[in-house]
Amino acid sequence: MNSMQERSAKTIGIIGGMGRSATVDLMRRIIDFTPAKDDIDHIRMLIDNNPKVPSRIEALIDGTGESPASCLVEMALGLQQQGADFLAMPCNTAHHYYAEIAGSVDIPILNMVNLAANNIVEVQGHIENVGEIVST
Repeated sequence: MNSMQERSAKTIGIIGGMGRSATVDLMRRIIDFTPAKDDIDHIRMLIDNNPKVPSRIEALIDGTGESPASCLVEMALGLQQQGADFLAMPCNTAHHYYAEIAGSVDIPILNMVNLAANNIVEVQGHIENVGEIVST
Protein backbone atom coordinates (compact mmCIF):
# COMPACT_ATOMS: atom_id res chain seq x y z
CA MET A 1 0.00 0.00 0.00
CA ASN A 2 1.45 3.36 -0.95
CA SER A 3 1.06 6.50 1.17
CA MET A 4 -1.87 7.72 -0.97
CA GLN A 5 -3.78 4.46 -0.41
CA GLU A 6 -2.90 4.57 3.28
CA ARG A 7 -4.37 8.07 3.64
CA SER A 8 -7.56 7.11 1.80
CA ALA A 9 -8.08 3.80 3.66
CA LYS A 10 -11.19 3.71 5.81
CA THR A 11 -11.37 2.56 9.41
CA ILE A 12 -14.35 0.47 10.47
CA GLY A 13 -15.73 0.72 13.99
CA ILE A 14 -17.48 -2.40 15.25
CA ILE A 15 -20.17 -2.18 17.92
CA GLY A 16 -19.68 -5.65 19.33
CA GLY A 17 -19.88 -8.01 22.25
CA MET A 18 -23.46 -9.12 21.62
CA GLY A 19 -23.75 -12.76 20.64
CA ARG A 20 -21.03 -15.09 21.81
CA SER A 21 -19.00 -15.01 18.62
CA ALA A 22 -20.66 -12.46 16.32
CA THR A 23 -17.92 -9.84 16.62
CA VAL A 24 -15.11 -12.32 16.07
CA ASP A 25 -17.02 -13.85 13.15
CA LEU A 26 -17.41 -10.43 11.50
CA MET A 27 -13.73 -9.64 12.02
CA ARG A 28 -12.74 -13.01 10.53
CA ARG A 29 -14.94 -12.38 7.48
CA ILE A 30 -13.47 -8.91 6.97
CA ILE A 31 -9.96 -10.36 7.17
CA ASP A 32 -10.76 -13.35 4.94
CA PHE A 33 -12.48 -11.30 2.22
CA THR A 34 -9.98 -8.45 2.10
CA PRO A 35 -7.76 -8.85 -0.96
CA ALA A 36 -4.51 -8.26 0.92
CA LYS A 37 -1.01 -9.31 0.06
CA ASP A 38 0.50 -8.22 3.38
CA ASP A 39 -0.61 -7.04 6.84
CA ILE A 40 -0.50 -3.40 5.76
CA ASP A 41 -3.13 -4.10 3.09
CA HIS A 42 -5.80 -5.07 5.64
CA ILE A 43 -8.60 -2.85 6.95
CA ARG A 44 -8.10 -1.08 10.24
CA MET A 45 -10.77 -2.07 12.75
CA LEU A 46 -11.69 -0.39 16.01
CA ILE A 47 -13.72 -2.71 18.22
CA ASP A 48 -15.89 -1.98 21.24
CA ASN A 49 -16.53 -5.56 22.37
CA ASN A 50 -18.96 -4.97 25.24
CA PRO A 51 -20.74 -8.10 26.53
CA LYS A 52 -22.36 -5.91 29.22
CA VAL A 53 -24.83 -4.29 26.77
CA PRO A 54 -28.27 -4.75 28.36
CA SER A 55 -30.17 -7.72 26.97
CA ARG A 56 -32.03 -6.98 23.77
CA ILE A 57 -34.25 -10.02 24.41
CA GLU A 58 -35.24 -8.85 27.89
CA ALA A 59 -35.98 -5.35 26.60
CA LEU A 60 -37.80 -6.25 23.36
CA ILE A 61 -39.42 -9.63 23.88
CA ASP A 62 -39.77 -10.11 27.62
CA GLY A 63 -40.47 -6.44 28.31
CA THR A 64 -38.61 -6.74 31.60
CA GLY A 65 -35.18 -5.31 30.82
CA GLU A 66 -33.71 -1.88 30.32
CA SER A 67 -33.29 -0.57 26.80
CA PRO A 68 -29.78 -1.08 25.45
CA ALA A 69 -30.13 2.01 23.24
CA SER A 70 -28.12 4.41 25.41
CA CYS A 71 -25.29 1.88 25.77
CA LEU A 72 -25.22 1.26 22.00
CA VAL A 73 -25.22 5.01 21.31
CA GLU A 74 -22.35 5.48 23.77
CA MET A 75 -20.37 2.75 22.02
CA ALA A 76 -21.02 4.30 18.60
CA LEU A 77 -19.95 7.75 19.78
CA GLY A 78 -16.78 6.32 21.31
CA LEU A 79 -15.83 4.56 18.08
CA GLN A 80 -16.50 7.75 16.11
CA GLN A 81 -14.32 9.75 18.52
CA GLN A 82 -11.53 7.18 18.13
CA GLY A 83 -11.49 7.71 14.36
CA ALA A 84 -13.91 5.23 12.81
CA ASP A 85 -15.08 6.32 9.36
CA PHE A 86 -18.16 4.09 9.48
CA LEU A 87 -19.75 1.58 11.84
CA ALA A 88 -20.98 -2.00 11.72
CA MET A 89 -22.92 -3.93 14.34
CA PRO A 90 -22.94 -7.75 14.03
CA CYS A 91 -26.07 -8.28 16.15
CA ASN A 92 -29.42 -8.72 14.40
CA THR A 93 -31.51 -7.85 17.46
CA ALA A 94 -29.52 -4.69 18.22
CA HIS A 95 -30.61 -3.39 14.81
CA HIS A 96 -33.98 -2.62 16.41
CA TYR A 97 -32.12 0.45 17.77
CA TYR A 98 -30.47 1.28 14.43
CA ALA A 99 -32.25 4.62 13.91
CA GLU A 100 -31.34 5.85 17.37
CA ILE A 101 -27.69 4.86 16.95
CA ALA A 102 -27.43 6.26 13.41
CA GLY A 103 -29.00 9.53 14.57
CA SER A 104 -26.38 9.93 17.28
CA VAL A 105 -23.27 9.86 15.10
CA ASP A 106 -21.95 11.83 12.14
CA ILE A 107 -20.62 8.77 10.32
CA PRO A 108 -22.50 6.08 8.40
CA ILE A 109 -23.55 2.86 10.09
CA LEU A 110 -24.13 -0.23 7.98
CA ASN A 111 -27.58 -1.74 8.41
CA MET A 112 -26.95 -5.46 8.04
CA VAL A 113 -30.66 -6.29 8.06
CA ASN A 114 -31.30 -4.02 5.07
CA LEU A 115 -28.10 -5.16 3.35
CA ALA A 116 -29.13 -8.82 3.71
CA ALA A 117 -32.66 -8.12 2.43
CA ASN A 118 -31.31 -6.14 -0.53
CA ASN A 119 -28.88 -8.93 -1.35
CA ILE A 120 -31.66 -11.52 -1.30
CA VAL A 121 -33.72 -9.46 -3.72
CA GLU A 122 -30.68 -8.87 -5.93
CA VAL A 123 -29.80 -12.56 -6.06
CA GLN A 124 -33.26 -14.14 -5.97
CA GLY A 125 -35.50 -11.48 -7.49
CA HIS A 126 -38.77 -10.37 -5.92
CA ILE A 127 -39.45 -12.25 -2.67
CA GLU A 128 -42.53 -11.81 -0.47
CA ASN A 129 -41.24 -13.32 2.79
CA VAL A 130 -37.82 -14.11 4.22
CA GLY A 131 -37.03 -16.05 7.37
CA GLU A 132 -33.79 -16.31 9.25
CA ILE A 133 -32.49 -19.47 10.89
CA VAL A 134 -29.86 -18.85 13.53
CA SER A 135 -27.62 -21.63 14.74
CA THR A 136 -25.69 -21.42 17.98
